[in-house]
Amino acid sequence: MEFFGLPQPLTGSEVVAIRQQQNGEWAECTMPLSMLASFVINNWIKNLPTDEPATAGIPWNNAGVVSIS
Repeated sequence: MEFFGLPQPLTGSEVVAIRQQQNGEWAECTMPLSMLASFVINNWIKNLPTDEPATAGIPWNNAGVVSIS
């Protein structure tokens, strides 16, 4: 038995394409996966509340650690 095309570990250099439609026009942006991940994670964490939410299941910034209430 032979397997071909098994999933390979991500290196971060893979190119990611993002397509977005705005006002009826399409725009596409490409960047390395590592850049996208860094951008998303850093900005997402910065915008999390720093006080624990009263509602269960909400992510929040617990002194730099992402926690879920």
